[in-house]
Amino acid sequence: MWLAIGLIVLVLGVVISNIMLLKHSSKFSMKNFNQDPIDNARQRLEEREKNKSKSDSDSES
Repeated sequence: MWLAIGLIVLVLGVVISNIMLLKHSSKFSMKNFNQDPIDNARQRLEEREKNKSKSDSDSES
C-alpha cells in the first residue's frame, strides 16, 4: 500500500517539476541557441582587435 502511494507521489513530482521547467524555459529566447559559437568568437576577436588598434593609435598621438 505504502509503496503504491510512494510511487504515485514520485510520478506526480516528476510530472509537476517537468511542467514547471517548461514554463520557466519558455521565457528564454531561442536566438541564443541558434548562433554558431565559432562565429561569435570571431566577432568578439574582431571587436577586440579594433579596440586594441584604436587604443594603440590613441596612445601614440
